[in-house]
Amino acid sequence: MVSSAITPKRTIAVLIGVAVIAVAAFAVVRSGVFEPETVQGAIPGPGSSSPSASASASPSATPAPEPSATPTTPEQIKAKNIADAKARLVKYYETTAQVANNGYKDWDEKLDPFWGHPDVWVHLATSYDDLAEQGQYTTGAASVESMAVTNYKTSNVGNEEVHLGACIDFRKVQNFARDGEAIARTAGAPVRYRFDYVMRHQGVDSIWTVNEQVPHPEQAC
Repeated sequence: MVSSAITPKRTIAVLIGVAVIAVAAFAVVRSGVFEPETVQGAIPGPGSSSPSASASASPSATPAPEPSATPTTPEQIKAKNIADAKARLVKYYETTAQVANNGYKDWDEKLDPFWGHPDVWVHLATSYDDLAEQGQYTTGAASVESMAVTNYKTSNVGNEEVHLGACIDFRKVQNFARDGEAIARTAGAPVRYRFDYVMRHQGVDSIWTVNEQVPHPEQAC
């Protein structure tokens, strides 16, 4: 479990003066700036066609490789870390879809463990709060179409980093208002493009977290 120092809390967000922003879909962070308008409808929101129904996330088109069971050499350890980091990113998208497809109910309990840095969770947490209050939801799920390692950082204390360039497809995601009326994407909003991710290991025998996510809506994939 991620330590409380990096676990999102609404009170922390208030203390640091974060503005609460209502969005109609998955929000992203680019260089610390919240830009929901670029990805309206980007990631699964709550509920299926009915707010009370929960739709499951679709599997990734490119499943992460299974990690080695007992790595011993540096090469094996690196391979396992990369596989684990990729698998964690896929799980992050699947969990986000499940949360959004269920009206963002208990979003904090389900998504807190994935977020490892305030630049990621502060904006998303306040947005998910607003979406839950508004009763918005989505159907469908975004899929991780591909992942490529762009950098790898070793550590003697279990805090390795895997930098990934990922192609994310949001075409199957549809947003809905509380009354079930579909919320259309903004005209021209991209639906399949590249993200840069920094996945960080939180210590020996611990978990991987999303420590940075930078969208590149101008880079179709």
